[in-house]
Amino acid sequence: MSRVKIDVIEVLADTYVDARDKRMKLTKKEVDAKTELVAALHEHAKEIGKHPDTGEIRYVYDGGEKAHRVIVLKPHEETLKVKDVEAFEEVDV
Repeated sequence: MSRVKIDVIEVLADTYVDARDKRMKLTKKEVDAKTELVAALHEHAKEIGKHPDTGEIRYVYDGGEKAHRVIVLKPHEETLKVKDVEAFEEVDV
């Protein structure tokens, strides 16, 4: 039995593989950037302070086009979130 050749499937498969490989490279960069950010937050935790009830480290900064960005690092699980906050939203630090 001869192999079936369908050009459109091969082109789409190559497109998928290229996109997947780019995403995988970006995922590594994202993980590295997150690791560095978490380390910096821990390094500066005394300056920033921790939420008295939750132990979260919260840091607010000017996010450029957005009014503010809020970084929240939850203790123990090391859950990191960086959120854009509109100017009219209250930022609880």
